[in-house]
Amino acid sequence: MKKLFVVSLSLLAAVSSFAKGDWKGKVIDQKGEPVAYANVAVLSKADSTVVCGAVTEEDGTFNIITSEKDGIMMVAMLGYRTQYLSPVDGMTVILVDDSSMLEAAAIQAVMPKTKLTGEGLQTAVRGSVLENVGSANDVLAKTPGIIKSSNGLEVIGKGAPLVYINGRKVTDATELQRLQSNEIQSVEVITNPGAQYDATVKAVIRIKTIKRQGEGFGFNLNASDAQSLRWAKGNDSFGGVNVNYRNGGVDYFGGINYQGNTGRQLSDAETSSYYIKEGKVNELKNVGDIDGQFFGKALYGNAGVNWQIADNHFMGGKIEWGKTIQSYDRTVVNAKVYENTVQTDDLTTITDDTQGTPGGYNIGGNLYYNGVVGGKLGVDVNLDYYGTGNNSISSSAETSLMTTDAAINSTSGSASRMYAGKAVLSYPIWIGQLQAGTEDTFTRRTDEYQISGVAIPSSSAKVKEDNYAAFASYGFMLPQLGMINAGVRYEHVTYAYEDAMNPETNLSRSYGNFFPNASFASMIGPVQLMLNYSAKTRRPSYDYLSGAIRYNSKYIWQSGNAQLQPEISHNISFTAVWKWVTLMVNYARTNDAMMAWSAPYVKEGVADGVVLVKPRNIDVPYRNMAAYVNITPVVGPWTINYTVGLLPQWLTLTMEDPREATGSRTVSFNDKVPFIAQCLNTLTLKGGWQLELGATMQTKGYSQNIYLNSTYLDVTAAVQKTLLKDGSLVLRLEGADIANMAHMTVETDFGSHYINQSNLMDTQKVKFSIRYSFNSAQSKYRGTGAGADEKARM
Repeated sequence: MKKLFVVSLSLLAAVSSFAKGDWKGKVIDQKGEPVAYANVAVLSKADSTVVCGAVTEEDGTFNIITSEKDGIMMVAMLGYRTQYLSPVDGMTVILVDDSSMLEAAAIQAVMPKTKLTGEGLQTAVRGSVLENVGSANDVLAKTPGIIKSSNGLEVIGKGAPLVYINGRKVTDATELQRLQSNEIQSVEVITNPGAQYDATVKAVIRIKTIKRQGEGFGFNLNASDAQSLRWAKGNDSFGGVNVNYRNGGVDYFGGINYQGNTGRQLSDAETSSYYIKEGKVNELKNVGDIDGQFFGKALYGNAGVNWQIADNHFMGGKIEWGKTIQSYDRTVVNAKVYENTVQTDDLTTITDDTQGTPGGYNIGGNLYYNGVVGGKLGVDVNLDYYGTGNNSISSSAETSLMTTDAAINSTSGSASRMYAGKAVLSYPIWIGQLQAGTEDTFTRRTDEYQISGVAIPSSSAKVKEDNYAAFASYGFMLPQLGMINAGVRYEHVTYAYEDAMNPETNLSRSYGNFFPNASFASMIGPVQLMLNYSAKTRRPSYDYLSGAIRYNSKYIWQSGNAQLQPEISHNISFTAVWKWVTLMVNYARTNDAMMAWSAPYVKEGVADGVVLVKPRNIDVPYRNMAAYVNITPVVGPWTINYTVGLLPQWLTLTMEDPREATGSRTVSFNDKVPFIAQCLNTLTLKGGWQLELGATMQTKGYSQNIYLNSTYLDVTAAVQKTLLKDGSLVLRLEGADIANMAHMTVETDFGSHYINQSNLMDTQKVKFSIRYSFNSAQSKYRGTGAGADEKARM
């Protein structure tokens, strides 16, 4: 790491030594908005070679120090026409959109335009039909590259992303609901994050808000209520108030929010497990139904300050907290059990999970400095703390018509704390930008688990993990060729797991890895192109590493695996954008992929029908691809946002199966490829009215070793009315899962254990929301945070 900074500082000093002149200016687009990260280079008039250069700041400004007195200035940014002009100190450069001549002005005014940025796909929200669709969650659900699935919002082919707002990691789950669509300038979807991001991050969404002008007091109020159409008790409510006060260079902000959630799952399940008993293959079949209900209430709050010390110098701090008020989960399982086709049990299990004392909580804090030193050296420093804890009490009453009844009681508790620091230096060198930095994360966790009524050991575990990382990247624009960026990140991790009650599971290890990345973006005529490569990892969650066995039911137990290794993936993506058409293809090869696996539980060489669910690393590479096309044309007041794609994979596993003479069998999970489609229609009418109709679909197909055996279809509709002259009051009524088909049947093959389960989730709802903003001023908080991925693991 020390060598890394020595090299960086040497390069900075070498460039600074040529300084003799000083040219300042600003780069804006046709709407007068600043263009950040544009490349500004000075070319020699003699032979057009590059003398020096700079990259514009977020406000579009640049400062070039050079000995060249009579050169040519080149200003380039992907998606805009390159400008060549004579440099003048204090000049303003207007970049013209490269596709503006190809589109009608009326379409530009409302279409959510998407373009490449060199890192990902950026969609403009301001001035488009997305500007008033509701919250940030509503915007993301309609953004190209993102799809709303049964698991929530996902980047296609990458899973759940990390979300940043103005460079700051989102840790509060309600923040995307609080942020309103009319506060958003743009959304950028990055499918191969660079070296500055943790190596576990496979997708990033960067939301940039509109920079409000003026000072004084402002606030916004948000409230919503969603009622289930299937279940009278199913109700989700939300309410929040956020305030902001600006005076001079100081910005104070804070807010408090309440969230109530309910959930219900109705399932029919059939499982079969196969094991050797008394020298013969034994089959235990479990046929039954499940009714799971959840009720939760929580409060969230935040407060902070941002101080603009001087031009290009900012510092501040922020505190976020959350408190679980209620958490109650009841699951009723009715099951008939058959051993070799003979019924051996008729069992009803009622499990109540409640919040213990103290209840669930989380608290986080961030201190930051962000500025430019000497006119060119960018400095970004963040210090973070994050703590979380949870305690729960579980009681299971088992009533059997054929065997004995049982009562199982358990208590569990966990507490985690994380300390993290991140420092990033950036400097314009030659025709590009050099960035180098370090990110260090230190995590401590305790887990306690006590159980009675069944022969499962209790546990008392401690986890210690330290992650040291250093990274560097360089990006530049070559005239007539394109934008090139390359970087590398090194991470060294030490890990220790100790269980005082089960010392045989204790483990300590360390590992270090380099994670390179590279990207190339260019244009061929009106078509924008981008090619990316990155190496990523995925580390086991702490639940996956816990050696404690948890009791789910009489026949299903669950455990972590302290021997799990991180998985390593190599990712390649290609993107092309032409007018309102976007094509993207992502391919990934993952070694040591982690999968939750179930198999008969064997104790002292004997299996008695209990299945243990335990994660493991598979011993063959897992390869998968996502390929899709998105179109966003506009026909009069009608805006179309359609996405269609395929999710193929290549996976063949050899699994233990006592029914086979060899004791195992080989299964291919390649032949059934799921198809995805998302069709969103928006009709913008006079008088502030907006009508929406949409549908998201996924067909049958494999995902790892899970077969989705039904078509998932979520049909939605909404009507929205914007009131008052400034549009500060918005009323919205929407319906979800109108067709009652947003559920799936899944089949899972583990060799010696097979599961077939149909699930009906409580997704058919009607929601009404109201939002009001008074003199709303978006917080200017500029902290970017550190340890983002570790917070998610905790």
